[in-house]
Amino acid sequence: PAPDAGGAADYGIFKLLGNRARENGFLWIAMVFAELNGRVAQDQRLLDIAADIAKKTEMASVADVVVLEEPWKRRLKALISIAGDRETPPEKISGNCRMIWLVGYQEGLIAIAAREQRFAAGSGWSKGRPIAFSRLYSGRNLDFMTDHDRRICKTLKREQSNHKVRYRFDLRHTLPAMVGHPLLFLEEAPDISVEFVKGEPELLVEKFEDQLHIRLLKDFSEEGISVIRETPTRFKIIAVTEKHRDIARIISGNGLKIPATHSKQVMAAVSNLSAFMTVHSAVALDTAAINTLNGKKDLMQGVAASPQIYIQLIPLGEGFKLAMFVKPFGPKGPYLRPGQGAENIMAEVDGQRLQTRRDLAREEEKAGEIENACPTLAALEARGREWLLQETEICLDVLLELREVMDKVIIEWPEGERIAVRQLDSMDKLSLQVRRVKGGRGLSWFAMTGSLSIDESRVIDMKKLVELARGNSGRFLPLGNGEFLALTDELRRRLDDFSYIAELQNKRDTADRSLRIHPLAAIALENVIQGMGSLEADEPWMEQLQLIRESQLLDPKVPSTLQAELRDYQVEGYKWLSRLAHWGGGACLADDMGLGKTLQALAIILEKTCNGPILVVAPTSVCMNWLQEANRFAPTLNMHLLGNRSRKKLVQSLQEFDVLVTSYTLLQQEAKLLAGIDWQVIVLDEAQAIKNMETKRSRAAMSLNGRFKLLTTGTPIENHLGELWNLFNFIIPGLLGSLESFNQRFGIPIERYGDQVARRKLRKLIGPFMMRRSKVQVLEELPPRTEITLQVKMNDDELAFYEAMRRQALENLAVDNSLIVGPGKGNTATGVNAARNNGKGYTVKILAEIMKLRRACCNPKLVMPETDIESSKLLLFEKVVDELLENRHKALVFSQFVGHLQIIRSFLDKKKIEYRYLDGATPVKQREKQVEAFQAGKGDLFLISLKAGGLGLNLTAADYVIHMDPWWNPAVEDQASDRAHRIGQVRPVTIYRLITRHTIEEKIVKLHQEKRDLANSLLAESDASSKISAEELLNLIREQ
Repeated sequence: PAPDAGGAADYGIFKLLGNRARENGFLWIAMVFAELNGRVAQDQRLLDIAADIAKKTEMASVADVVVLEEPWKRRLKALISIAGDRETPPEKISGNCRMIWLVGYQEGLIAIAAREQRFAAGSGWSKGRPIAFSRLYSGRNLDFMTDHDRRICKTLKREQSNHKVRYRFDLRHTLPAMVGHPLLFLEEAPDISVEFVKGEPELLVEKFEDQLHIRLLKDFSEEGISVIRETPTRFKIIAVTEKHRDIARIISGNGLKIPATHSKQVMAAVSNLSAFMTVHSAVALDTAAINTLNGKKDLMQGVAASPQIYIQLIPLGEGFKLAMFVKPFGPKGPYLRPGQGAENIMAEVDGQRLQTRRDLAREEEKAGEIENACPTLAALEARGREWLLQETEICLDVLLELREVMDKVIIEWPEGERIAVRQLDSMDKLSLQVRRVKGGRGLSWFAMTGSLSIDESRVIDMKKLVELARGNSGRFLPLGNGEFLALTDELRRRLDDFSYIAELQNKRDTADRSLRIHPLAAIALENVIQGMGSLEADEPWMEQLQLIRESQLLDPKVPSTLQAELRDYQVEGYKWLSRLAHWGGGACLADDMGLGKTLQALAIILEKTCNGPILVVAPTSVCMNWLQEANRFAPTLNMHLLGNRSRKKLVQSLQEFDVLVTSYTLLQQEAKLLAGIDWQVIVLDEAQAIKNMETKRSRAAMSLNGRFKLLTTGTPIENHLGELWNLFNFIIPGLLGSLESFNQRFGIPIERYGDQVARRKLRKLIGPFMMRRSKVQVLEELPPRTEITLQVKMNDDELAFYEAMRRQALENLAVDNSLIVGPGKGNTATGVNAARNNGKGYTVKILAEIMKLRRACCNPKLVMPETDIESSKLLLFEKVVDELLENRHKALVFSQFVGHLQIIRSFLDKKKIEYRYLDGATPVKQREKQVEAFQAGKGDLFLISLKAGGLGLNLTAADYVIHMDPWWNPAVEDQASDRAHRIGQVRPVTIYRLITRHTIEEKIVKLHQEKRDLANSLLAESDASSKISAEELLNLIREQ
């Protein structure tokens, strides 16, 4: 019978022939067939017939001469008889043009594509261009193909149907043909080479009591080809041959069971199969006995198993994939998971059949040692000792940890993708040089150069190190060519401090390796580099440090000519200003409204006025306050108000003890005149007036020359960090660098990404030059302040009116910007970033529509004067006012809309309620009279437009504040509220905000907290927010 019959052939013919021979007297033939049939069929009756004939005739049976093998023996021999072929070595590739193959693999599916690459001196191999399948099929103009390429192309099939031709690879033949090709690369990362290796079906030999069980580990695929991704860059291609199918038929689906007493024969058969199958066995091999059984001296060689741990790392997206393996036969053997699988393995390596016995416990132990040395890996989820490292930073952490166990692990990288980590534990080998250089506008700077020696083979200059620190926030700095510098937390912090202090100069001039250091940042830099190597400095640097140290020890006395008793915090503020003036710095006094910033400024003015004239710039409405306060508290000063007459003569006549007070409007008009004076002190009161660098007002302020510049403002940041930069560019030009540099270091990281490190560094940089105290911090005697939001519910007519306006606004904006109108609960919805499309022009249109909606929230008459729709907000206001007057309270009433205040005036007139009134059109003298009258008790309410009355007013006669509508910036509202809640107030202050429900007003209030956070993040310790974009403005109009 055929071997693949497995002993199941039909032996009925033996029985038939035996019966006929016996019937016809051919007893010997009958005896032979009876015995053969009896043995095969295990029929004792037939064996007895054969024995009886032998006894009677005394003839010997052929069965006594020929030993009949048991079925398992025949099947075992059949396995031994199967032999395998050998592979040819890969070709060498030469020339300036070559073919590469891209491999895509996803969820078990594989795809391939060819590219033609050309080599150019200096740039290497090109990215390559795709090669059409039709060209591969025909071989046209593909002289650069190797024989290996041609073998792959021969597996390409051409199919034609319905007059259409298409080409496809027959993967059953293509994938085996690609094995060993040296130019295979990942489709998603064409720079990473991959390896196709010939795979083999795996055979497993198990022992169960008195039997050995041989079976296939996995059934063959129906397609005759299987792909196993052993590692991220190693694919095992298993092509099922006829020999493999023969083995499968012999073993059969349930496996082959053999008595354990015949283990030598079993292992001899299995050793033959190891030429083209990987064998995992529970039974150890006696190689000498196997070679003897097979009749070959060196057929099988026993080797010691290697428990060496291998780690393979491959780039994957933004991170890496890490897998852990062992190779029991050494570098060229199969990859196996540590501690998993059978102990005994047989395989063919480099043409030699090898057998080894793995120490699974030792492999597991060594793998565990590696994992224990890498806490980063322990914190990640593992799948069969395979980890996905989502970010490069995580991979670098792992590599740094692996440095401690490099004697226990071998790391494998894809060709050209190796990463090296250099450890830097200290900066003892930092060498710095500092010298003074002259800058523009008569300013001096310090230029710093230097280098850091990482090790004997690598030195990096300081400018490059700062650039790397700014561009990379983690503990690893990329040095190029796959190298990274690992920093300790302390070094990272110091390098961050240094990078935020230093200003990169001449970015385009690669020959200039210097950093610019502002003179006033000298002490901060000295603290950073202390204990960090050597510093060579010129004499001006040492003099600057000495000046700063002297200033810190200075204990100035409040000028005796100041006719006021300063509170402790005001004395502290004056001393701080005096030290900064001595140091040569500028100052931003950002105390809360009502804490006496003017008085502190007068103290430093009195100290410096003996050296020359002083300039004070303030809002028009506040200028008279300065004259009054100075006459009251500093009578020795000669106060002058820049008016409409003899301006040039007045300015040019100023000398010691003269103080010129002017408005921002006149500053802008007389910028050239005022810029021609060397002022001892320049005070910009309510300095947020110059927050916008693009305005003429700001440019006029920047042109002024002063030895000490002081800003007073309760709101140094109203909207975004660019405002802060402009303020500091006035008091200390260059401290925060150029606007571009500032935005890169601070603006974008803080406003866009909420970068806490950048926020802390900026606060640290500006901290010495900014002082901010809140009323809660310094005024224990100040009465409590309560803020209450009163919700206004629109009536049905108002609601319909508002909703119609909102929808119309969206339609107008959609038409203006050619936006796509989409569904959304019956309203018009837009989904385009308007700022990106039409810039400022479109933003202005959005603001115009928003303004209409805000007016409608206040009173429909502000939008449609002839309407008779009743205002719910006015009704609520009436109720609040009646209650306040009943209890003898006085209130300040603020609105940003003068038209709204006019409606309220008419309402109060009808009710015969006495009030005072002030808006931007009120003359200065009339303004003063209105304030004095209210403070004297004449009037129960004071109606004030928000922008006109938010500054320079002391209205402590009121103990209630009513905001009729929310302003964009809460800081402006806070300033207005502080007109009542300030020094001199003895009663608790309550602040009401009237907000219309389910309207744009509610959304504006939500923005308030974000804007407060932006300021507090630098003046206190909270998070920041960003500017309002056009898209965010548009969202205010859209339905919630």
